[in-house]
Amino acid sequence: MSHDAASALPVEARSFQQRRAGIVTRALASTVDFVVVGLALVVLYALWNATAFLIDPYGFAFAKPAQLEILLAGELLLLAYFTASWATTGRTYGAHLMGLRVVGPRDNALPWIKALVRSIFCVLFPFGLLWVLVNKENRSLQDLVLRTSVIYDWRPR
Repeated sequence: MSHDAASALPVEARSFQQRRAGIVTRALASTVDFVVVGLALVVLYALWNATAFLIDPYGFAFAKPAQLEILLAGELLLLAYFTASWATTGRTYGAHLMGLRVVGPRDNALPWIKALVRSIFCVLFPFGLLWVLVNKENRSLQDLVLRTSVIYDWRPR
């Protein structure tokens, strides 16, 4: 039996393997990632309040963070999530669901510092993703500046 016959990757998807992903797939992955971070913020809020209740049950009142504090916490969490995901497996949960991976110039994993810089760029300038619409190589502004790519890659690492 040949390697292709035993592959878990569907025949229809094999021609896309290692190709750069387009805007739709990347936007879907990003949407999943924002939901993941949003849920993590809700969990952190619940843990914060549970801890406050355990420390002082009689004086307990739910925390009322300002919008700026919520935004900052969300951005820091997103930054940590992107950095850790891209530096370790090359993919966030959303990218995993969509079969995507962020890679360096030679399809290699990103070092931590490059993953951090890419994360900062993506969090502070998310509209850079829209450059995929006009770039013939399906690369965002972040990809062009940092020489990274988002490719279809269904194989585990």
